[in-house]
Amino acid sequence: MISTFLVLFAVTLILYMFVSTIKPKRFPPGPVWYPFIGSSGILQKLSKQLGSEFKACLELSRQYSTNVLGLKTSSELLIVVFGVKNVRQVFNNSEFDSRPHNFFSRLRCLGLTNRGITFANGEIWKEHRQFTVKNLKHVGYGKTRMEMEIQNELSKTVEFIKKNNSQSINLVNLLSESVMNVLWTYVAGEPIKEDKLKYLLDLFRKRGKAFSVGGGLLNQIPWSRFVIPEMSGYTLITKINQEISQIIEEAIEKHKTKQVEGKDFIYLFLEEMNTTKSPTFTEEQLKIVCLDLLIAGSHTTSNLLGFAFLKALKSPDIQEKIYNEINSLIGDRMPCWNDSNRLIYTSAFIQEVHRYYTIVPMAGPRLLQRDTCIDGYLVPEGSTILISLADICHDPELWGDPHVFRPERFIDERGMLKNSDHMYPFGLGRRRCPGDSLAKSFIFITLVGILQKYRIQCSNGTLPSDVPSIGILSSPKPYTAEFTLRK
Repeated sequence: MISTFLVLFAVTLILYMFVSTIKPKRFPPGPVWYPFIGSSGILQKLSKQLGSEFKACLELSRQYSTNVLGLKTSSELLIVVFGVKNVRQVFNNSEFDSRPHNFFSRLRCLGLTNRGITFANGEIWKEHRQFTVKNLKHVGYGKTRMEMEIQNELSKTVEFIKKNNSQSINLVNLLSESVMNVLWTYVAGEPIKEDKLKYLLDLFRKRGKAFSVGGGLLNQIPWSRFVIPEMSGYTLITKINQEISQIIEEAIEKHKTKQVEGKDFIYLFLEEMNTTKSPTFTEEQLKIVCLDLLIAGSHTTSNLLGFAFLKALKSPDIQEKIYNEINSLIGDRMPCWNDSNRLIYTSAFIQEVHRYYTIVPMAGPRLLQRDTCIDGYLVPEGSTILISLADICHDPELWGDPHVFRPERFIDERGMLKNSDHMYPFGLGRRRCPGDSLAKSFIFITLVGILQKYRIQCSNGTLPSDVPSIGILSSPKPYTAEFTLRK
C-alpha cells in the first residue's frame, strides 16, 4: 500500500515538474522555466548582478529582443511590458485595472487583502477612491489651503538653511520631512512630532529597501519565508509593518477620543463609519488608506527634488538660468503654483528631471482579468503585469538625445511649455495617482523658493554622483551641499 502511494506520488511529482516548465502557446519570450521556481532564480541572480530588478528585466528584454517579457515565479506568470504602445494599452484598458492579491500585496498592506486604495479591487476600490478624492478636497487638498501649507514648509526649510548655512546640508532628508508634514496634516489633522516624523521616515526607507517592485524573493518564492526568514527580508518587513501600523493606529485612537480638533481625513472617515451602511468602512480599511496616502506622496516627491537640486548643483549654468527667470518674473515674493505658467524654463527643467531620472522606473503591478493580446503575444488571464517607464524616457526614437539633460526639449518654438505624451510620472488612466496635485505644487514651490534665495554649491570640492540608486523608486545617492545667500 505504502509502496503504491510512493510510486503514485513520484509519478505525480515528475509529471508536475515536467508540465510546470511548459510555456503556454504564443507566450511572450523570456528565460526558461525550472520546476518549482520558474525563472525566479535567473531573475534574482541578474538583479543582484545589475543592482535592481528593473535593470534585470530590461536586460532580459534586450537579450530576448522583445517589448513583452514573459517570466514565471513559483506561483504566478509575470509579464513586463516595454514601449509606449504596450504601456498605454496596460494603463488605459479596463482588463488591466485590477491589482494582484499575491504575497507581495499582502505584505505591502500590513498582511491584509483587498484593503486601502492602491491594492484594492472592484467595488471597494471604486467606493474608497471616490471617497478619498472627494474628502481630501473637502479638507483643502488641491486648494489654496494646500498651497499655504507648502509655503509654510518652504519658510521652515529656508529658515533652517539660514541657521545652518555655515554647514553642508543634506537637503533630501530635510525635504522628506517637509513633504511628510504636509501629508500628515491632511491625514491626521496636526503636525507630526519631530521625533516621530524622523522615525516614520526611517521606517519607510527601510521598508522600501526590503521590497523590490515585483515583491523580490518573497513574492517569487513565498515559501522562502519559512526557510530563510531573515535573508528573504520577511522578518524585517514584518517588524517594520507592525511599527508603522502602531503609529497609524495611535493617530486613529486620538481622533476617536477627541484629542484632535478640526476636520481631517481620519475624522471624516470615522464620521462616515458611524453614518454609512457600507460594510467596507472599517478601521482596518482606514489604516491602509492612510498608509497608501503616506507612501504615495512622501519619497517620490522628495526624491524628485533631490535630483533637481543635485542637477542644479552640477550644472551652474542651468541654475543661473532658473534664478534669472525667477528674479525677473516674480522677484523676491513667495512663489505659488500659478507661477508655473510664467516660469517656463523652470517648469521645463522640472519636466526634464522627471524624464531624465524617472523616479518610478517600473509601475505596477496589475492583474490581467482575461486572456489578452499584447504586441502579438497571448497573455493568459491571471498574469501579473509590470509596466516599464524608464526605458520610454530614454528611448532615442522618442527623444533623439535621451542621455543629454536638456530642459529646452520641453519648450516649443513660441517659447511656451509643451508636455510630452511619453511621460507618466503619476501614472495614467483609472489608476492614476490621486496625489499628483500635491506633488506638482510641492516640487515647484519648493524648488523656486530655495533657488530664489540661495546659490547651491558643492560642499567638499568633489561633485557628487547623479547616478541613481534604483529599487522600487529611483533615488539620489546621499549628498550634501553648501547654500550661499544671494544678494
